[in-house]
Amino acid sequence: MLRSFACRSRFLIALILVQSCLLTGALAHGQAAAATTPAGVIPAQVPETRGLRVFDPSLIDKWVDPCDNFYRFSCNGWFKRNPLPADQVAYGRFTELYELNRQHLREILEAAAAPLPTRTANEQKIGDEYVSCMDTASVNRLGLAPLQPELDRIAELSTTAELPALVAHLQSIGVNAFFSMGSGPDYADSNSVITFYGAGGLGLPERDYYTRTDAKSVEERQEYVAHVNAILKLSGESEAQAGKDAQTVLEIETRLAKASLTVTEQRDPQNLNHPTDVPAFSKELTHFALVDYVRAAHTPTAGKLNDSEPKFFAEFNRLVADTPVERIKAYLRWQLLHAYAGTGLPESFDHENWNFYAHILNGAEKQQERWKRCTSRVDFELGEALGQAYVAKYFPPEEKKRTLEMTLAIEQAMDKDIDKLDWMSPGTKAKAKEKLHAVMNKIGYPDKWRDYSKLQIVRGDSLGNSMRAREFDVARDLAKIGKPVDKSEWQMTPPTVNAYYDPQLNNVNFPAGYLQPPFFSGKEDDAANYGDMGSTVGHELTHGFDDEGRQFDKDGNLKNWWTKDDEQKFNDRADCLVQQFGAIEAVPGVHLNGKLTLGENIADLGGLWLAWLAWLDKAETAHLDLNAKADGYTPDQRFWIAYAQQWCTQTRPEQLRSQAESDGHSPDEYRANTVLTDLPEFAKSFSCKKTAAMVAEKPCRVW
Repeated sequence: MLRSFACRSRFLIALILVQSCLLTGALAHGQAAAATTPAGVIPAQVPETRGLRVFDPSLIDKWVDPCDNFYRFSCNGWFKRNPLPADQVAYGRFTELYELNRQHLREILEAAAAPLPTRTANEQKIGDEYVSCMDTASVNRLGLAPLQPELDRIAELSTTAELPALVAHLQSIGVNAFFSMGSGPDYADSNSVITFYGAGGLGLPERDYYTRTDAKSVEERQEYVAHVNAILKLSGESEAQAGKDAQTVLEIETRLAKASLTVTEQRDPQNLNHPTDVPAFSKELTHFALVDYVRAAHTPTAGKLNDSEPKFFAEFNRLVADTPVERIKAYLRWQLLHAYAGTGLPESFDHENWNFYAHILNGAEKQQERWKRCTSRVDFELGEALGQAYVAKYFPPEEKKRTLEMTLAIEQAMDKDIDKLDWMSPGTKAKAKEKLHAVMNKIGYPDKWRDYSKLQIVRGDSLGNSMRAREFDVARDLAKIGKPVDKSEWQMTPPTVNAYYDPQLNNVNFPAGYLQPPFFSGKEDDAANYGDMGSTVGHELTHGFDDEGRQFDKDGNLKNWWTKDDEQKFNDRADCLVQQFGAIEAVPGVHLNGKLTLGENIADLGGLWLAWLAWLDKAETAHLDLNAKADGYTPDQRFWIAYAQQWCTQTRPEQLRSQAESDGHSPDEYRANTVLTDLPEFAKSFSCKKTAAMVAEKPCRVW
């Protein structure tokens, strides 16, 4: 889930479609090493924290009328208790759990960092990767030396005929050079893995940062050029050369951006489906020898591939033809430095990287402590090795069983609800049920753990470790091409505080790190758990039937299973949400993009409705007294409050603006309030009048 609800594609995060998650936005109790703690590592001290609860009456502000602003009614107590930390651009219930999980991962890593002969192979890798990342003295001393061979490769480029092999190599170590390439299930045959080519090569977050003409966007581009300039100067370029090269970077990236699909256009899988093969694609890339690139990348020279954005590659082809080699080299130097300007490079690079991306673009006031960033880095690079240790400590089998029971109950509720839809024909209902019954439920962690035996982690080589980890992951991804899809594979690590649905594999995925308080707890009642985690389960399930997911059949193939009339009725109902959310002004002058957030809004509304239906069935079976109060509230009221309290979040204006402009998830306040205004059952629970702010004049409903 990721603080907002939609992930990006399995394929290098470039093809927007493939997965939908809950958030935007990611770790429990072990014993830290004592006398054996390596030098430079400060042992974790897990602070005393209030017990995180799914339904927390202490967060409620009774001075606020729940029918006027339910989000503030449910969360004002949390806001008063949790000022926005200086090192965060947003801080909410998800961040609370993410930070707690990260403390727990830190303990695991510190214990694994002790160079004991009894360490397992995975413990050696995660421990040495962590302690190497924390060793800033060595990182600063080594400087750019570990990266020099790559800088030399770029410097040696003499003609564009040599560019395909160089681009393939840079991409193999995780550099976003010009475009993206990776593996993914064939849109027409979800059991087969093919090569996907997509737009890429940008240093700003997404396309429209290069095209918007308002004063703030113009200022951000100026700041970006200054940032590129600063990084290039740190790498040794003169003031004059860095200034010239920074302008070159902006010009090249602007050309690539203008040829790319918008984030809204990327949401439609039909816009990304352009099957071809190497010979045919080669004819389009007349100035970029695709066969040379394919051979250098070690991907198949025969077989099907997908050109996700033909317009982009046409412009890329022209760019290679008319851009002097020296300008291309400047762009590639920047992309290489940009790819590693974090914990792997000296602190001067690290701070400059934070200053632009976290401070200038999103408003953070302080850089996060090194241990936090190193912990997240190990989770990113060796997630299943670290996750295996996490699961062993913090996710007992009974938790997996309880989550599965809830998931099955919500799927059963959807089955019944499809029968009651008055706008869908019997034939389409039958197809919808076929897809629902084919959904695969993945909970907690993989059945088979990833094998890292071929990945070398060297103590004291922070940058080298990062490069080898990226190369390992790219190679692992490309090795899938031409093989059957592995439906058991996960796209999130076990400690992640998020969830996702994959439309091409038709599965829902709930990592162990998310199945914890304040979202799910065996100590709390079903009303709270179904209102919170149940709505998430319903959310991910509904993604299979949102405006994107509904275009895939039960097997994950891009295939229309709707009648024309039913499709029109779906679109009419979806447009209600487009208009409803598009009317919301997130920050002065910036409205939400109702089309961009449509999938997540459908999933929020449908998911909460399914959780409500499943909870009502469970309450009826248990003969629950719906008038009995606990902590001052009836079970149905507790359900709605638990839903709203998961979204309690403090957000900086800069981050709110960025989210409204480019994120597929609506800001958390509207994920709570706006969805609830569409549900008469909520209004009934709190006796809200028809004229109340929390009651929509014309409620929207898709599922």
